[in-house]
Amino acid sequence: MYSAAAGGSTGLTVEPSKLLASGPNGASLIRWGSLVDMFGYLSLAPVVVYLRDRYASGRYVDLFAAAGLAVVIIGSIGAASMATAAPPMITDYVAASPAQRQALLPAFATLYRAVVLGLWQTLETIPAAVWLLGTASAARREGPRTIFLTLLLIGLLNAVIALYRLTAGG
Repeated sequence: MYSAAAGGSTGLTVEPSKLLASGPNGASLIRWGSLVDMFGYLSLAPVVVYLRDRYASGRYVDLFAAAGLAVVIIGSIGAASMATAAPPMITDYVAASPAQRQALLPAFATLYRAVVLGLWQTLETIPAAVWLLGTASAARREGPRTIFLTLLLIGLLNAVIALYRLTAGG
């Protein structure tokens, strides 16, 4: 929904200035998209607990589950922050004077970068990779091959995103 609000994007992020200028439609997309994200993150908690119980005999499974719950917390905090802070800024931007717009842009860009780049694409991807790859190692020994491969692939993707954000910045 962020991409739709900004008029489309092919990368991991969209340009904050485009989101800020997206008007009431964009504000609504950001609000609803962020609320959907928040509930999506919260719905991961039962999955984390289930996988922890399913592979309870695996080594370090409690550590991996804690990392999974960290993903839930980090992601939902970011989504709640965007749902509550971004839409009013977008709405205010439409009616703002040129001077006020100049002041809103860096504030909105900071919010966007802190949540999207900082929380979701950097901080969250580290425990996500630990949770998914660690649980994949337990699933490899005890579970169906499809579960192992799914956890492995998503875990590797998160590890790559974390590494990219930590080294290249973005």
